[in-house]
Amino acid sequence: MFKPLLSILLVAGVFGMPRAARADDPLARVVNGATFDQFVSQKLREYGVSGAVVAIAGPTGPVFMKGYGVRKTGETALVDQNTRFQIGSVSKFVAATAVGTVVDRGAIDWDRPVQSFKPALALAEPYATKWVTLRDFFAMRSGLPAYGGDILTRFGLSSAELVRRARYLTFDHSFRALYAYSNYGIFLGQESAAHSVGLSPQQLLQQRMLTPLGMARSGPSSATLKQDQNYSFPHNIDGSIMPVENVDAFSGAGAMVSTGTDIEKWMQMLLARGSYDGKQILKPATVDQIFAATMVMGTAGPLRDPNYSAGLGCESYHFLQYRVIEKNGAVNGVRAIVTLIPEKNIGIAVFANKQLTQFPEAVRAEFLERYLGPSGVDLQAKIRKEQAAWNALVDRPKPPADVKPISHRLGAYIGIYASRLYGLLRVSGDGPLLRGAIGPNGYAGHLSHWSGDSFLLWFDDPDVQPGLLTFVFDRDGKVSGIRGSAVSNALTVSYGYFTRS
Repeated sequence: MFKPLLSILLVAGVFGMPRAARADDPLARVVNGATFDQFVSQKLREYGVSGAVVAIAGPTGPVFMKGYGVRKTGETALVDQNTRFQIGSVSKFVAATAVGTVVDRGAIDWDRPVQSFKPALALAEPYATKWVTLRDFFAMRSGLPAYGGDILTRFGLSSAELVRRARYLTFDHSFRALYAYSNYGIFLGQESAAHSVGLSPQQLLQQRMLTPLGMARSGPSSATLKQDQNYSFPHNIDGSIMPVENVDAFSGAGAMVSTGTDIEKWMQMLLARGSYDGKQILKPATVDQIFAATMVMGTAGPLRDPNYSAGLGCESYHFLQYRVIEKNGAVNGVRAIVTLIPEKNIGIAVFANKQLTQFPEAVRAEFLERYLGPSGVDLQAKIRKEQAAWNALVDRPKPPADVKPISHRLGAYIGIYASRLYGLLRVSGDGPLLRGAIGPNGYAGHLSHWSGDSFLLWFDDPDVQPGLLTFVFDRDGKVSGIRGSAVSNALTVSYGYFTRS
């Protein structure tokens, strides 16, 4: 079905020159000579990435910055340090720093119950409603289910309505018991902090972080991407162009746009413990709080650190004896990673315009080994092997081997159903297939038979998670409701319960 990536990848020149490094300086192993540059170019070809930017920051300025390849496959416009990229969940890290500026002013606190400054916020569990804090939201330990409610970003809802609907997202584990990746939770934390100072979530990012740092080509929403022609196009796994993903409704959870030049300024500020160009953007203690380990997530990181931990909008692990702060991100057709080594006052950011590519992790691993020392592990082979698992994240789950037939004629499943969280679900049929339009704007989905009276609800956008819907029949053979559930061992969500409308 898909055409392979055949275009020749062009390599752009050095746009931000590396600083000179002494022969005995570890940085010499990274930026002096052509070997690191050659490595990046080689990996660009190996992973089939059309374009990327790599920025290495120190506490006083950039030490390396270079654009690679092209903005769009088949065209000649090169990526440079000012090319705009969507940065996906790296936005969470930036959002945490923007919220930190409000904490610095004493209006709120990481550990003060959010309800004390955002009374309208309510969650499904009363205890969590009373006690949830910004730290809980930004360390993703609030009890909200992983990826729960993400489809709400497709409905055109206001921030106030998204806050109101949060009370209907059912928990699937106890408050503060587990780490669960929640875009909704990041939005709720950011929106509550912004509300406390009379700003919208987007205004908080712009006025408290992007503007003070002079990040003139960055923005808090996808609309920033195409303000001029110097932007990167999202590419699918096969190299084809993907639509630009719009998750603006959740703002700092994944909607930001930035460049190599701009993200270097932000990294520089963090490495200088909140200081930039003679201004104190964040208090040093606030930077420490953002970096601090709040919740142990398990075993992860390049060297499988058993204490891989969540900070505030970021994660941390140890590489050899050094603590590393990191956040990666992905939206359709784009990958990004930011990695900081506070002890060494250095960090790297890599943006790449390909769906789910491990290219950023490969470049980051090479940087860590060149700067901190050999790991004793073939990290490049390990990361390359993991690519197949990343690609599989967008594969539609397959029905079980022992598929049971439906219990009623297909027309019996057709109807209108209602959820307090998602609104209406309209199930319609066309021959042997069912369709599902969900939400106030009728966001279009598909219903594929799974087994028995269960169907898989899935969407054309690969970044909207599918989920199982099981139709419940009454004694008269009519559907009384639909029960949602996730598929085991697959990136899916539960869509909760729908009543017959």
